Amino acid sequence: MIIGIAGPTASGKTTVANSLESTYGASRMRYSAILAEIAREKGLDPSDKATLQRLYLEGRKEQGEDFLAKEMLKRLEGVASDLIVIEGNRRLVDIDALRALARERDEELKFLFIDASVDVRLGRYNTRLTETNDTPISHDAFCTLEQNESERELAAIRDIFRAEGCVIDTDTLDAAQTMQQVVKYLGL
Repeated sequence: MIIGIAGPTASGKTTVANSLESTYGASRMRYSAILAEIAREKGLDPSDKATLQRLYLEGRKEQGEDFLAKEMLKRLEGVASDLIVIEGNRRLVDIDALRALARERDEELKFLFIDASVDVRLGRYNTRLTETNDTPISHDAFCTLEQNESERELAAIRDIFRAEGCVIDTDTLDAAQTMQQVVKYLGL
């Protein structure tokens, strides 16, 4: 089974992906990890979201709209796993790549959108920053990050996942409750 996970910043995607990896032995791939590798290669801060977004936009301009999806597919060549989790789908070309991968591997594809309100996500984002001794950001700064071009197709992806998969709102759910819903949806 291939699981495509999408959702806005700090919604709980990584928590879900980590749990699927640790509990079910899933092979996990993250678009943000690819961007972080690119940032490190260029001597940039791989933990800075704005830097990663800029690199993403530059990559699209220089290598084509689907450059990140192609990078993901390259990294999945030779991965022999019954459960593959691809986290951080942000563009419609990512969804096309997931569908192509599922067809190529003749595997079931499940879409999982993890969501939460802006205020809840800002709180989680700032908690992460504080844990790494970084300065928390304001509501306006967080909203500016989310206005980046790399985030613009997320609403369309949410609609696809709602129609063809599952949307889980984590505003009032802890990690265990979220995973109960995920496991039920995936049939694990």
